[in-house]
Amino acid sequence: MAVMRRVFGILCLLLPWAGPARAAEHLFGPADWAVEARLPAAPGTDGILTPSPQGDVKAQRFFTEQGGERTFLVRFQYPLAMLPGEETVLYAKNFTDMLKSRPGEVKVRGRFALGPYEGERLVIAQRRDRTLREVRLIVIGSTLYLFSAEWPEAGTGAARAEQFFRSIQLKPGYADLPLVRERERFRELVAGNFRLRYDATRWYRDPTDAEPGVFNFLRVDQKAEAQLIAEAQPVEGSLEAAVINTAREGAENVTVRKRGHKLRGTAELTELEFVARVANITYVNHGYFYNGPEGAVQLRSWARDGDYDSMSGDITELLDGLVVQGK
Repeated sequence: MAVMRRVFGILCLLLPWAGPARAAEHLFGPADWAVEARLPAAPGTDGILTPSPQGDVKAQRFFTEQGGERTFLVRFQYPLAMLPGEETVLYAKNFTDMLKSRPGEVKVRGRFALGPYEGERLVIAQRRDRTLREVRLIVIGSTLYLFSAEWPEAGTGAARAEQFFRSIQLKPGYADLPLVRERERFRELVAGNFRLRYDATRWYRDPTDAEPGVFNFLRVDQKAEAQLIAEAQPVEGSLEAAVINTAREGAENVTVRKRGHKLRGTAELTELEFVARVANITYVNHGYFYNGPEGAVQLRSWARDGDYDSMSGDITELLDGLVVQGK
């Protein structure tokens, strides 16, 4: 399996936009945003999905324009969670892409702080438009926020832009940096009565999934895969036998190495570890399975025999994230 590059980026969302001016100052602070601010008017809003190898990057943008002065606030959510230290590379990449898409003369480049988080800022002279623009990027948890103000070179727009940036404040629930990183690092998938908590720095959902009730996961380096199958009703007969028989349909040989039981909360799950040989390649499979009044679930992860020992810790952590709701 080829190594998958971690992809983080932003769109060119700072192109000119014209909208109706409104007179009153507007308090900005959507419930699911980490920041609040004061805008010169009630903003317009839109959203953009950008495909990436790990799934869609979701961008939500709010924007205003009054008298040729523009403000933007954009939140980017990624299918992968970021590791500490990736922020600096992210800022450099996105400022480079931004200047390629809309060239300008960089007048100032520096850093700024918002609570315990550190971001970077650019002040750019847009000579063709005769405007100045300040853009700030900051990662909070694993979410990238972009703040921008643009104003005509002539006039008093710089003071209002500074007022806009001073108004941006971190909400109280985001002041604990380690807690926020942990909260955004782990994602949850809910399928009926089953919930899976997984580490999004190591695993991501396959964006090509299309079959209802079937969820495929890939490790970032693609050295391991996993699959969760959830059904609303219990299945007849032995789920263990069904799993092994299904594996044998596509394998040259299947050998069970370990079977037992795993207690997750008050639910007792069947645990299986088996080896399957497919197209002359040996894979080690490790899975938890449940069949009861809440329905049936299969969570199985596998890696090549030569990679399995180094993957087993992450695989077990993924399996241990399975919870039967109500149990």
